[in-house]
Amino acid sequence: MNKPTPPRRTQVERTRLSREKIIRAATEFFAQQGFRGSKMSDIAKAADLTEPGLLHHFPSKTHLLMGVLEARDRIDSERLRAILQKDGSHFLDASIELVEHNETVPGLVQLFTMLVAESVSTDHPAHEFFMQRYQRERDHMAAVLRQAQQAGEVRSDIPAETLVVLIFALMDGLQIQWLLEPEKISMSKMFRVMIDMLKVEGRWRGPAHP
Repeated sequence: MNKPTPPRRTQVERTRLSREKIIRAATEFFAQQGFRGSKMSDIAKAADLTEPGLLHHFPSKTHLLMGVLEARDRIDSERLRAILQKDGSHFLDASIELVEHNETVPGLVQLFTMLVAESVSTDHPAHEFFMQRYQRERDHMAAVLRQAQQAGEVRSDIPAETLVVLIFALMDGLQIQWLLEPEKISMSKMFRVMIDMLKVEGRWRGPAHP
């Protein structure tokens, strides 16, 4: 008996799959070689496309970089929302779980670290993206911390805005040290120490950690 012929993919499905392959390939190249060191021809080859084929989906390397960054942000946001939907999950505990997850995806951590370092230069195409991202995330976390301070759950002797800058500085620094010495540095354990230092004993409503 002849096997039924699988239905042909629609143009929309083919486009989506091609873009996903390109994003995966670009993620690997940007993580290893940075934005400036990556070549569109190499990314196209890794995605089983010609360079004109790649340019059909992403007209320039800058467009491709933005596609990679938006995909990374979307994945992180979806994961954080899923964690927060758990009963009793607090934003800061959810942040710890996100760091734990990052330890399972070193390629993405390297991508973020590499591109953030490059984007310090004002002429880098991702400069505005990362500056706005940090501002947006600081504002969001500061609002969460202020609520926790008002509820007596988080120490209030340090302004929330200052704590947020310190938290992000710790996260970024831990990522660099972990990438250099993953066998010696545990991002999640070190980050949890920082979060525990912020909690007011006996008032924290999030789940306890060993």
